[in-house]
Amino acid sequence: MRKALITVFNLLLLGLPALAWAAGGEKVPDMATRQVPDAGLGAVNHFFAQWYNNNKLVYAIIVTVIMCVVGMLIALVADLLLKAIGMEVSKIEHHE
Repeated sequence: MRKALITVFNLLLLGLPALAWAAGGEKVPDMATRQVPDAGLGAVNHFFAQWYNNNKLVYAIIVTVIMCVVGMLIALVADLLLKAIGMEVSKIEHHE
């Protein structure tokens, strides 16, 4: 029972900053209705700005996939560089 009370208390503490921010008097922009001006953008930037303006869910999915691909490329390059300097990174041994 005590563990449950501590968990509930911690969750309430996590919510306090959000409640304090929501109580502020200044206007908070609604990100669901925000539009990115696409005048004067280059081809790729215009492409992503149109996705963001027209369908934020598709934009979020595409950005997530791109981040995954970039992370995998960074891991691959790091693996190749570590192998080039003689470190074996494919097998990790744990000693307990």
